[in-house]
Amino acid sequence: MSLVLVPLVGPFHLRFPRYDVVTVRETVARVRPAALATTALHEASELDDPAWQELEEPALTMELAPWARRAGVAIAPCGVPSPDPEAAASFDRIVGESGPGREALRTIEERREELRDLLSGALDLAGVLGPLEEAVAAYQRERRDAFGPGPGTDWIEERGEAMARRLAEVVARHAPAPVVAALPIDHLPQVRRRLAEHGDLRPVDPEPAPPSAEARARALRDVALSGRYDDPGAVLRNLREQEGPEARWIEAEVLLRHGHPAEALGVLREASRSDFTHPPQLPGWLLARLGQLYDLDGRRDDARRAYRGALALSWAPRAAREAAQAGLERPFRPPDPDGGAEHDRDV
Repeated sequence: MSLVLVPLVGPFHLRFPRYDVVTVRETVARVRPAALATTALHEASELDDPAWQELEEPALTMELAPWARRAGVAIAPCGVPSPDPEAAASFDRIVGESGPGREALRTIEERREELRDLLSGALDLAGVLGPLEEAVAAYQRERRDAFGPGPGTDWIEERGEAMARRLAEVVARHAPAPVVAALPIDHLPQVRRRLAEHGDLRPVDPEPAPPSAEARARALRDVALSGRYDDPGAVLRNLREQEGPEARWIEAEVLLRHGHPAEALGVLREASRSDFTHPPQLPGWLLARLGQLYDLDGRRDDARRAYRGALALSWAPRAAREAAQAGLERPFRPPDPDGGAEHDRDV
């Protein structure tokens, strides 16, 4: 039976140009799986509510789930939630009040710093499956050795065992066809270790997808949206070579960021006349920002229509909905650079 383990790194996919959300989707598609299992979701019923897309796993929400639906690939949630998501933080606070506890937490913080250093780079698939997974495993071992299993480790070992069992059941249902398991990086070490205990199951790592034009275009859009660049003119020229409403939305964001709201409005109005349904996060962001740009241009009625459009969507990111609601209540004004006045929410 074949199970391919594909790591997810949450919002860091938007910061890793060599392992962005398109690269993850292309890596999974190369396997041609019968099912896409994931421990980022717990129950199939979650997929019935569009709000599941608020999950901070953009590779899954933006690319993997839409691809699986288009390709007729079953999506199998295999996650096991924490019994108390606040327990680990509360545990650290309580333990840190004692001398021995403070020393243990200081050592653990050193492991956490190793993780931060790795995540500050630009990892590819090999870097995620190698140094990053090893650092996560070392951090989890450090906590287990210091505090034992339970709230101090967010029950990750027990949850890892349960998630491995659920994954093994999915593989058995679809055998002999391959199954891909998309695992958040904090689940991967424990689930991998437990899967190795299943004698007839040999989990493997995926072959990296070769760099594609689509993945490079995605990486450029991610960099442009993040603001991590030195030459906005070069970024705009490259964005304008890309087609599609998402590229236009990001072009408008760059223009607005650098003081060209009227030009940004023209670009975004053009994008709003096209089919801007993908990625699923785009409609809410685009309409909320369009309303704000109309407000900056003194077109209050048009702004209200755009805000209402964002709020009428079956789902939009929470921050986009909040921006649209705030825009309905009061015309948008950009943040005061001096911080001296209260102002409306930016997108």
